[in-house]
Amino acid sequence: MKYKESLSIIFMRDNGPRRSFRVRRGRFYAALFFFACLPILSGGLGWQCWKLWQENATLRANMLRFESDYQEAQATAERLEHLEELLREEDVQGRTLVLRRLGGEDVATPAETAAPDKEDNGKAEAPRGMEGPGHEEFPAIDLDYVKVGNVQVRALRGGKLRIALDLRNTDSQRLAAGTVSGTLLTADGTKHPLSFDPENVGDFRISRFKRTVIVVRLPGRLNLVNAQVIVEVRNQDDSVVFRNIFPVEQ
Repeated sequence: MKYKESLSIIFMRDNGPRRSFRVRRGRFYAALFFFACLPILSGGLGWQCWKLWQENATLRANMLRFESDYQEAQATAERLEHLEELLREEDVQGRTLVLRRLGGEDVATPAETAAPDKEDNGKAEAPRGMEGPGHEEFPAIDLDYVKVGNVQVRALRGGKLRIALDLRNTDSQRLAAGTVSGTLLTADGTKHPLSFDPENVGDFRISRFKRTVIVVRLPGRLNLVNAQVIVEVRNQDDSVVFRNIFPVEQ
């Protein structure tokens, strides 16, 4: 019969009782190996958690972008459906003009025809900066530094707002850099500056195109009925190059 060697572990106080434990040699070395590998295992688990957190943030951003693209595609499909129904009607005003444009014919619109008359009468064309809503208190600005389009402001659950917009660089020779900011305007006329989280989510540096999606947590419980958001774009010199106001979709 083979003798199994064991180790004795003794715990002894200076002025107290002594306790001893007999442990098999293999189990003792296995315990030492486990505790030696424990820091490495902890570091690996921490790195894996950090990696999963990053993947989750990326997936969340992609989900918000896909949701925005889906909403845009759905809105386009609805408009095309309404256009198809209008084209089926024989007595709809402008039906012939639309059919000619869809067929590729160059047809002058009444506005284009009346433009020379307005110039002859000495009427100046309205400046581009005055286009859009809210001229008196919030004049619309568009200095053509970047093209801002497909702006959507939607209320989300949990007191959040989702702002999505497209940024296109108008100068192909250099990068366009700046930041996007927003201000919530409620129905009673109160302004609430929107704080982004993270703060630099509105910063951009693009050569051609960027789709920006921003989720904002509102300060407290605000009534978003008939609310609007003032979207501003500033360049690197902190000058406003775009400003317009957009309704909050429920």
